[in-house]
Amino acid sequence: MKDLLNYYYYIITDRINMLNHNYYFTYMNNYFCLYRYDKEIDTIKEIFNLNTYMLYNNYKINKIILNRENSIITYYQNHSYVLILLENYNKRLINLNDIIIFNRRLTNQRNILNRTNWLELWSRKIDNIEYSIKHLRLKYKLIYNSIYYYIGLTENAISYLKSLRIENQNISISHRRVDIDDTITEFYNPLNLIIDYHVRDLAEYLKSGFFKRKLSVENIISYLKRIKMSNIDYIFFYVRMLFPSYFFDLYDLIISGKVKEEKILMITKYQNEYEYLLYEIYILIKSHISIIGLEWINKKFMY
Repeated sequence: MKDLLNYYYYIITDRINMLNHNYYFTYMNNYFCLYRYDKEIDTIKEIFNLNTYMLYNNYKINKIILNRENSIITYYQNHSYVLILLENYNKRLINLNDIIIFNRRLTNQRNILNRTNWLELWSRKIDNIEYSIKHLRLKYKLIYNSIYYYIGLTENAISYLKSLRIENQNISISHRRVDIDDTITEFYNPLNLIIDYHVRDLAEYLKSGFFKRKLSVENIISYLKRIKMSNIDYIFFYVRMLFPSYFFDLYDLIISGKVKEEKILMITKYQNEYEYLLYEIYILIKSHISIIGLEWINKKFMY
């Protein structure tokens, strides 16, 4: 790795720390990380362009460094890597204020990083799972016993979104995922950037906090009461909270062998409480705008 850094980036350093397949080091009093990049290669150019746009406009974000061949990607031992200058190096965990400050609005939506096509993405997700569902029965019994519930919840979110028939122009720079345990360093990692509706990061942060038992229903409702949203943002936030990304993320990790199947119990055991959270969010939003919640959840907790 020292030779690679020297050859491709003209960097000479003696101390390199490896963590989760990434290489961290300091050089000239700056923090760097050589990140392993396992996502789609065809998106990296758009990520670089978005990174450049943010830096030019003085947005807080860490900086992608090109190698000596003027390439974003550097190959090493059959893997792709991207060097990042950690201009916002900080081990502090992110909070709600970091998310609110980060989400900058965009008007140009024509970008390969755009993830606003929720209907298509979510429909494709459940189609792929339903195609392989018979194989789950034999190898992943815990997943199999719960999968139909989360498919149904996704279908609820899809149906709700279809029924809205409204266009949301509130697009912003967002993250593929936001985790309550993310540090500032990771939060400003440009490799995690996408373009999506303004409420995405907020919803994913709150879902993460709930299922990691770091945010209670009361905490979340208290947070939401202090946040101002547009009418459209309220509705799309509710839809995003309906979509069980927390389950599908864990599903992918289990199927790929990265975590044990028993981890799914940390989701399923709190699902009833999460339904109550969805009801409380509905009640809160209803106090601001006219909104129809999910009938089966409303009936469960209304009386």
